[in-house]
Amino acid sequence: MIKCLIWDLDDTLWQGTLTENGHVELRPGIRETLLELDKRGVMQSICSRNEPERVNQKLIELRIDHYFLYPQFSKGSKVSCIQKIAKELNIGLDTVGFIDDNPYERYEVSLYVPEVYVYDADAAVRLPSLPEFHGSVSRTGAERRQLMMMRMERQLAEKRFSGSREEFLRSCEMELRLRSAKAEDVIRLVELASRTTQFNNLVQAPNLTEIQLYLQAERSQLYVAQLKDRFGNHGIVAMAMVLVHDVTAEIELFCISCRMEGRGIGTVFMEGILSRMYQDWPSLQRVMCRYRPNKRNRPTLLLLQSLGFNRILQTEEEWIFMLPLPYEYKGLSWIHLKMEGASIN
Repeated sequence: MIKCLIWDLDDTLWQGTLTENGHVELRPGIRETLLELDKRGVMQSICSRNEPERVNQKLIELRIDHYFLYPQFSKGSKVSCIQKIAKELNIGLDTVGFIDDNPYERYEVSLYVPEVYVYDADAAVRLPSLPEFHGSVSRTGAERRQLMMMRMERQLAEKRFSGSREEFLRSCEMELRLRSAKAEDVIRLVELASRTTQFNNLVQAPNLTEIQLYLQAERSQLYVAQLKDRFGNHGIVAMAMVLVHDVTAEIELFCISCRMEGRGIGTVFMEGILSRMYQDWPSLQRVMCRYRPNKRNRPTLLLLQSLGFNRILQTEEEWIFMLPLPYEYKGLSWIHLKMEGASIN
């Protein structure tokens, strides 16, 4: 599923070349494509060799400037611009789309970053009908841009901060609220699982029906965590699907938003649910968790190991980890955990 579409400008987003004709107009159907992708929560950006100030002026004139995040302007290779945008948005290149009228540019991108979806400019109006632009989303493009703006504000604040890394994290006033999932969370949970590859133990995404059935099952529990800090409310950033078998609990799937990497959210969330599940089922003696190795989800393995999970079985496709219960919650000094319906042990 594509998370971000990167646009070329001349003869792609608009007709003509901006440096030759300042009166360029949007190509037919482009405005509708921008709006539809935005409604679906697809982020959009720009990769162009035009002058930034002139482009910004034209985007404002065309009333589409609000659609684009981290636009990149460079006379060099567009490959580096695409890589920079993906890095800034903290998404994988395999979730990026690039559209350009120039066959040379498309060929270069396809050659050096083959994970990227590449489109000819003539395909612009058909993009919303393509399967890679479909997926369950709980946030519009406007809401995603707001989240990105909060991230940018946080990054800027960190650059300006003169103290230690831990002092900065403490100044962010992070509060993580752990609770049981509700029916109204389902669409967001489907989206979170489908968009998360680094912190996803199975690199897998349950569908809407699977999550709805999980909420109704008697011996299962679906935990979620919501984050807010001094920069705003980030909504649900983590989930864990837990199935209980007598004295053993299995974390069937856990996902933590890649946007949260580097803050310790994953550690606090996982410690929180390990403590919480024992309170919900005091007869539990151990918790199991499967892990399917993938080139992108190594951070998941490191997280399990840091929590004290031990590998007890390994096959070619997956590893099985075990941790004895009860688990003592340690937490991190810069994140305040609030556990709805239970105490923090």
